[in-house]
Amino acid sequence: MEPLISIVDDDIFFQNYISAFLRQHNFNRVISYSTGEMCLANIDKRPDLIILDHDMNGLSGTDVLKEMNRQANVFDVIMVSSRDDEDLIQSVVKLGVKKYIKKDNELQKNLKEYFSNINSHKVSIT
Repeated sequence: MEPLISIVDDDIFFQNYISAFLRQHNFNRVISYSTGEMCLANIDKRPDLIILDHDMNGLSGTDVLKEMNRQANVFDVIMVSSRDDEDLIQSVVKLGVKKYIKKDNELQKNLKEYFSNINSHKVSIT
């Protein structure tokens, strides 16, 4: 079965951008949520990958990760954020984030690199 990817970001432009990127790479099972609360309410869909923003209205990406860990839900998570804060990066990696990608001009390149460099990941771009 094709992998399910959840995008969690309060910016509709970013949701559409990532969704289009994924579809260009033949990932068609994509669900977008505009809040961390919506993501957690639908966590029973068991996505193969969550692309999670950090700075959102309501729960932050860190809050979402903490709640998933509290519930013993283990998911592959890529965090995307415009913040370039080493303390933040280290804290979310400790919470289980597989990759932290900055929202900048290198975003698409970094996403392609992430998907192409993983061998044991459930999701891969061929």
